[in-house]
Amino acid sequence: MFRTIAFALLAAACASAGAQQPAPITWETPLGRVTYALEDGPYGVFEYPVPFGDNVGYFYLDGLAGEFGGPGPIDGYWSEPDVSHDDEDDTTLICPFAIEDGHGRMTRNWGRVKIVFMQDDFPGDFVILRGRCFQDPNEPLPGKLVH
Repeated sequence: MFRTIAFALLAAACASAGAQQPAPITWETPLGRVTYALEDGPYGVFEYPVPFGDNVGYFYLDGLAGEFGGPGPIDGYWSEPDVSHDDEDDTTLICPFAIEDGHGRMTRNWGRVKIVFMQDDFPGDFVILRGRCFQDPNEPLPGKLVH
């Protein structure tokens, strides 16, 4: 009986270990307010506002989930809805093929990121470098922790 109950509790704990909600943490950035939205496996997932599509972009940061020390750098990727008018002449910027992001969204508007935190202890201010598609991340995006 005890073994059956212990197994049931262990199975329930494992089933809920997929996507978890971290404590709310937010940063101010040139994109708007970025929020640590959830943890999914090894990924810490930040979300940020975009003015098109389903109105949310995501940073998926590999190895951030459950980590609370060290500045990085941490690699990952970003995704936004397919339609992006984020350059000055209003042309649509897309990658040569679509990916399915961690939220199940198919998009051709994605790229690589690298994040570095300015303090040793998490959370703190950060700088994200962002690149489109397979380009090396080189577009800086600073984030100031909101207290």
